[in-house]
Formats: sequence, C-alpha cells, structure tokens
Amino acid sequence: MKNLSSTKRIRYLLLLAILITLPCYGLGLVLLRINRAQTGDMTPTVTLTATTTPTITLTPYITYTPSMTPTITNTGTQPPTATPTQTATMTQTSTLTDTATPTPSPTPSPTASTAPPTSTITNTVIPTTTNTP
Repeated sequence: MKNLSSTKRIRYLLLLAILITLPCYGLGLVLLRINRAQTGDMTPTVTLTATTTPTITLTPYITYTPSMTPTITNTGTQPPTATPTQTATMTQTSTLTDTATPTPSPTPSPTASTAPPTSTITNTVIPTTTNTP
C-alpha cells in the first residue's frame, strides 16, 4: 500500500466503511418487516411499578466559627498597710540629784585644825525606754 496515492487510499477506506455497515442496514430492515407482520389489536394494560429514587441530603451539623474574644482580668494590688511594731528607743535623760552629805571627818592632826564640812553633788544618768507606735 505504499505505492498507492493518497486519493486512492481514501477511496478504499470509504468503500471499506460502507461494506462494514451494510449488515447493520440489513438487520434494521428485517426487524421492520417482522414488526409489520404482527397483526393484532393491542390493548393497553396499566401496570403499577414501584420505583424508588434514592436522594442524598447533606445537612451540616457542625458549624465552626473561629472568634477571638479578649478576656480582661482585673488583678488589683492592696495598698501597703501599716503594721504597728514596738521599737525600743533609748533616751538619755539627765537627772540632777543634789545630795548634800555633811561628813564630819575627825582627823587627828598635830595642828588641831578642823576641816570644813564638804558637800557632794552626784549626776546620775537614767536610761528610759519609750515605745513608738
């Protein structure tokens, strides 16, 4: 078939297609003749046929809505409270105490002189404790 021209090749292919379809045409004519040969009165009959049609209904049952809700948390602090403590404070208080003590002192002496009486003044410091709240 290599030596055939392109027009001859197309002609052979079309002829082959016609020859292959001829039996289909012949079968169709035979069926038409058989159908005409049946003579008879046809009476329609009602036949109930139950048919079910499956249907799928999708119903959403979960709805997810993301949302950001700010949460405000109030955390207060207590103001500092005064805590009373007892603190000892040393205060020096000078107390002047005059104590006159006449002390006779007889002393034998060769000259027989007597000494005058003497007085002693003592300053005593007394520490006191003061509580401060």
